[in-house]
Amino acid sequence: MFPIRMVMIVVVLMVNAACVVAIRCPDCGKTPVPYPLSTTPLCGHQSYKIRCDMGVLKFVTGSYTYPIISISQKNQRLVIGPSDLLPNTCVTSDLGNEGLQLNTSLPFTITQSNTVLFFNCTEPTGKLAYDCSPASACNTCQNGLPKMSICRKTPRCCTFRKGSYTNLYSIQLNIDRCRAYSSFVNVNTSLPFTKWPNPGVELMWAPPPEPPCSSQGHCDSTSTCRDAHDGGTRRCFCNRKFRWDANAGQCTKDLKKVKAKRKVLGATAVCIGGTISVAVVFAITMFIRRQRIKAARKRLACERQKILRSSGGGKSSKIFASKEIKKATNNFSSAGLLGVGGFGQVYKGVLDDGTTVAVKCPKLGNTQSIDQVLNEVRILCQVNHKNLVQLLGCCVELEQPFLVYEYIQNGSLYDHLHGKNKRPLTWSQRLAIARDTAEGLSYLHFSASPPIYHRDIKSSNILLDSRMRAKVADFGLSRELAQADVTHVTTCAQGTLGYMDPDYYWNYQLTDKSDVYSFGVLLLEILTCQRAIDFCRPTDDVNLAAYIKRIVSEEKMVEAIDPSLKQDATPLEIDAMKAFGFLAMSCLEEKRENRPCMKEASEEIEYIMGIVATRLELDDNGPDN
Repeated sequence: MFPIRMVMIVVVLMVNAACVVAIRCPDCGKTPVPYPLSTTPLCGHQSYKIRCDMGVLKFVTGSYTYPIISISQKNQRLVIGPSDLLPNTCVTSDLGNEGLQLNTSLPFTITQSNTVLFFNCTEPTGKLAYDCSPASACNTCQNGLPKMSICRKTPRCCTFRKGSYTNLYSIQLNIDRCRAYSSFVNVNTSLPFTKWPNPGVELMWAPPPEPPCSSQGHCDSTSTCRDAHDGGTRRCFCNRKFRWDANAGQCTKDLKKVKAKRKVLGATAVCIGGTISVAVVFAITMFIRRQRIKAARKRLACERQKILRSSGGGKSSKIFASKEIKKATNNFSSAGLLGVGGFGQVYKGVLDDGTTVAVKCPKLGNTQSIDQVLNEVRILCQVNHKNLVQLLGCCVELEQPFLVYEYIQNGSLYDHLHGKNKRPLTWSQRLAIARDTAEGLSYLHFSASPPIYHRDIKSSNILLDSRMRAKVADFGLSRELAQADVTHVTTCAQGTLGYMDPDYYWNYQLTDKSDVYSFGVLLLEILTCQRAIDFCRPTDDVNLAAYIKRIVSEEKMVEAIDPSLKQDATPLEIDAMKAFGFLAMSCLEEKRENRPCMKEASEEIEYIMGIVATRLELDDNGPDN
């Protein structure tokens, strides 16, 4: 039966080759698969992929698969089963992935209807968001669920309270904190455990947009191919009397509009004068509404222009017209795409005067990415340093702002360390890159007024120009102190796994030492040429910082150094590499007060560079000179 159904789908696709058709996937066993969920490339929406294995639906994220317990198309939600415990342990099988981790570029998020229970916790996991008391709901679960009995012997468990802060893309585990979890959807923890629902994690998906098109031939009779005002994309927008039904994946009749029209016709038959009055009122209302929309857009553009012009003494930024940006990027041609991130896309462009630039475009409709872009404008308008990427200007006419940067020719440090076609960086180049990065961060911490904390230091945010000089980029998550004499910013933890300061993660206090910790991970990445998070390493060594700490405790620092650096290296250079590694370890101290500041880190790197350069100069001159 299943192969016949698939053949029918292929036939429908061939018949409708000129149109964009939303096709619901076949049932998985006895379970319906509603649109836009997709189990094959021939049905559903390809951004909403799930898996059908032997009649059972499964949700795949990263290298882990979770069974799907239920799906609600009306509410756009699905419930997955949490990861099972490893045999005879209170450890969930996805601990190696640091718990449930969703891909932030896909349209799935974790809802706040979940009550999450953490088990086998070795340290308190927070002061406000977690309840680790003996009366917490997690103890009720341990005592009531037979398979959780093994967790009763562990130090403590904690309950995550609904409504408090959570990362909507993950349920975090850490071998040094909590090693297992479970979850219950819409549970009343005051009830006896026997009345609790089965364990599950509720996810929700964002409704899919209208289908993309390049001409009217790609749309059916109920829709028209029009510009979506999101950087050149065109979509099949529904015609009058129709509305986009995201669940059905097609334009359907708008019954509300049909009924409204019937009422208008009835009123016309009764009283022509009344109809004229209604038309006049409607026209006036629409005119006022349009004027308000225009005024709102004008105010938004003015507010963004004020942000650009309040440069705080730095170099003012140019305001570009949208036509100029589209022309420079060839209407955001995919051939000029430089990269894609959680915020949106970056395109290469050439201005009318021949200047090559990089244009950052936030995701349309994503207020968080737009806020990050505007925050980046505000930060970069206040700073001016040779080791910070330069903002040339901004376009504020459209719904989402576009940022225009200087074009950095040699890409990111990540590309040079981990790219497939990478050319090994020399020891002197790596020292210079580390020094440049430290000087850029030191400027933000000590010369900017008020001080600025970057909050997302990583190798992909360090760009290299034509002379291999480093420039710190991507200030979307950066925060500035409200006053110069304040020591920290209290904020929800944000950043990149593997680089984030654990002290900041647990206490929500962002300080300059949070950037120092991330910089320490970056130094290890430069020295070892290994990724900050790599699941190809053994489970205990997935995190680069933890891996090197173990190596150092065994006095095997040299073994972790990039082999291409050790090859033909002199004893002095090996000693310099070890000093570089120990500087990184000091930046990774658990207590932030024991870490050096960025000024001290920069001076230490300069000192290492000076010793190496002096010895090389002596070697070149020879003993007789």
